[in-house]
Amino acid sequence: MRAIAKYASVAALAVASVTSANAATYIMDFSGTDNSNTIGTPGNARTTTTSNGSTSVSVRATGWSTNNNGASSIASYLGAYSAGYGVRNSLPDSHTVDNYGFVDFIVLQFSRSVTLTSAIFNAFSIPGQGAADTDAFVGAYKSPIAWTSSFGDPNAFFSGVQGTFESNVTSNSAAPRDISSPYYGNTWIIAASPTNADGKFDSFKIGQLGIAAVPEPATWAMMILGFGMVGGALRSRRAKATKVSYAF
Repeated sequence: MRAIAKYASVAALAVASVTSANAATYIMDFSGTDNSNTIGTPGNARTTTTSNGSTSVSVRATGWSTNNNGASSIASYLGAYSAGYGVRNSLPDSHTVDNYGFVDFIVLQFSRSVTLTSAIFNAFSIPGQGAADTDAFVGAYKSPIAWTSSFGDPNAFFSGVQGTFESNVTSNSAAPRDISSPYYGNTWIIAASPTNADGKFDSFKIGQLGIAAVPEPATWAMMILGFGMVGGALRSRRAKATKVSYAF
């Protein structure tokens, strides 16, 4: 009975490790106090850190603008407005992530490998171009990039990603939108849709981002150790149970 309790305790430890590994979710708030009529120095970076219990994740964000085939890109100003992150360049635009003229995008370099789970895209109309739309292009880069370093290859807008998808919407609700995917990486891009398939110009600011982080190596090690102990204990118990003694 005592042995069974011991195995149960070890199993509980392993299960707790799994639960902990799956619970590493974070919400990042990108709202700020920039004046909507102000454009700062292009190529600036903004850093945000958020915590979940004793762990935290940081992200370095920069703003860019590119033509539709990704052949040429320019560093733009990334503003933190009351409605969230927006991109401003030399083109006449609305301080938003938009596909009017050039396609604007934001590069997000995280301190850990993450997957994106949700986002709030606050819609803004481009003057004279009809109703606002918030179709978005999302992609994760293949190779890790040190999150504190400058993003040095903006022309890899399309070719440098391991997986991309478009988050198209029929409603511009400011509620969190599901943008979950099977991809993980420490560097992501979020852009206005480069395809503009519905014929509407997309224009939004990113107010909030939900992420799930890959468990730290120590968490995985504890989980594997826990399962290993359970397996070893069960093998030992089985061996004792099947031992046969012969009397001569």
